[in-house]
Amino acid sequence: MTEPLGGPRRQRWLVATTEYAGLTNYTGGIGRHYAALLPALVRAGVDVDLVVCADGGLSTDVDLGGVRLVATAETLGRSSRVRTMIRNARVVRRAYRRRRYDRVLLPEWSALGSALPRSAPLVTNLATSLRLSNRISGFTLRDFPAADRFAVVVQDALETRQITRSAALVAISTAMLARTHDLVGDLPPFVVVRNCIDVAAVRIAATTSALPERWPSGSAPTVLFLGRLERRKGVVEAVSAYARLVQDAPDARLVLAGASGDGRFEPQVAALLDLVPASARGQVVWLGHVPGDELFRAVASASVVMCPSRWEGFGNVALEVRTIGTPLVVTSGSGYDDFCTDGVDCSMVRPCDVGALAEALREILQDPVAARHRASVAAQTVDRYAPDPVARDLVAAVDGLLGRAG
Repeated sequence: MTEPLGGPRRQRWLVATTEYAGLTNYTGGIGRHYAALLPALVRAGVDVDLVVCADGGLSTDVDLGGVRLVATAETLGRSSRVRTMIRNARVVRRAYRRRRYDRVLLPEWSALGSALPRSAPLVTNLATSLRLSNRISGFTLRDFPAADRFAVVVQDALETRQITRSAALVAISTAMLARTHDLVGDLPPFVVVRNCIDVAAVRIAATTSALPERWPSGSAPTVLFLGRLERRKGVVEAVSAYARLVQDAPDARLVLAGASGDGRFEPQVAALLDLVPASARGQVVWLGHVPGDELFRAVASASVVMCPSRWEGFGNVALEVRTIGTPLVVTSGSGYDDFCTDGVDCSMVRPCDVGALAEALREILQDPVAARHRASVAAQTVDRYAPDPVARDLVAAVDGLLGRAG
């Protein structure tokens, strides 16, 4: 019998996050990544304890694939942002003190590990810090209302504290590692380990799930935008590119799938519609946040999917599109570069280039055969992003940085 990965004794990891597919109301890329990764870590011979600190209620009657949910913290009512961050960090610290852990894996977002002792085997998963998010969006402290500025400063400071006090860093892409170094300076030992998606589950859902409500009917081409309605996700460029596209493809529809951003800073649906010619506004559909497998069926039903982020740490949703085999347009110069190649498995354009984005969409609609060929090439390369190989690589990478545990 072979020994479990990590040696004769199973490693025990504590993982904490603010979103987790199946448990939390809102689940983005990091939540789907962890929900796929942690059961794979269990299969690789790691005992995994999970702490979830989320907004709203949690669904706890979920099969977690051997992962133990050891603590939760729900933000209800009107708790201040600073109080919530401090409370969540203390919840993680209490969970850490209850037993011995070989690794503590946390994203830097919301600084869940900022209250851990320096002796903790803290591995920060560099996903996207608040400072980086604001930098991408073009926000400075003055852009926030005076009442919110203290919370922004505190979150930035706590996230930076967690990063610099970590025993090791695992970045989700080479671009993420480089940007973090630019923002923070000297870093603890680091390595890049790709994100994962549940490749098999995504493919099944793409063919068996129902379409989201309000998905447009008929055979006219459908352009799907995936991402929150935020500037950093390129939603302004996406709608502007569609406005140019309908001049040549007047029957094309645009579907926006993603939660709205903060109305104080981000464009809302009404403002986005103002960018579209009046004759085509009825062809724009906003689905809002699509939490379930209906999203994958939507991807499979789209003529083309665009993820035109101004900058992206990794881009799990683009990887899901590739898995399904739908033509894809992404931007260059960020995390997409780690797994996308222009003209081979997708179309890549410069960020914030509305003209180039519109042209890429136009070419795909005009030559769907070539676009589908690129999509089929992409679908053949996603197995290395499945949970089990990523989990094995993650354990080996962390052991390489911190020494073999167990």
